[in-house]
Amino acid sequence: LQQKVTPIDPTTSARISPDSIPLMRILQQLEDLLLLSLVTGLVLLTCGQILLRNFFGLTFPGNESVVRHLVLWIGMAGALTATRLDKHIRVDAVLRFLPTIYRRFVLATADLFTASLCALLTIIAWRFISDERKFGALAFFDVPAWIAQLCFPLAFGLMTLRFLHLAWCRLRDRDS
Repeated sequence: LQQKVTPIDPTTSARISPDSIPLMRILQQLEDLLLLSLVTGLVLLTCGQILLRNFFGLTFPGNESVVRHLVLWIGMAGALTATRLDKHIRVDAVLRFLPTIYRRFVLATADLFTASLCALLTIIAWRFISDERKFGALAFFDVPAWIAQLCFPLAFGLMTLRFLHLAWCRLRDRDS
């Protein structure tokens, strides 16, 4: 028995289309603007720091902490973008051997499982933020650490919604 193996792209039909829901379009534009702003800020801060240090022997006070937190925000925003595009890490070796009708159920189940993990991480991140708020530490300048670390619950919460939406799209669409 030889089964025909067809290449799949499990992302094409389940990708979240910004045209499907107006709120999604707004969220996507805000997300792209945030990511662009964060990366631009990171490049300007690090390049400015290098130029000031090399040419004038000066440094920005607190710059390293700002850059560390920018990297956190960029990483979480990038993960959120990956979920929007359905381009996150997935082991799909077994999916290639499944008939199309089963693929969407397996992918939807995986999306639901991932949504539950992201929901759990959202709860854990909110507890972490609450503890940081009680502790009262500063991240940089006069910015409390809990504000600088809000990227965790925000990103995981939005990823939860995205994975739920992906699962819904996969189950609803018969062609995926």
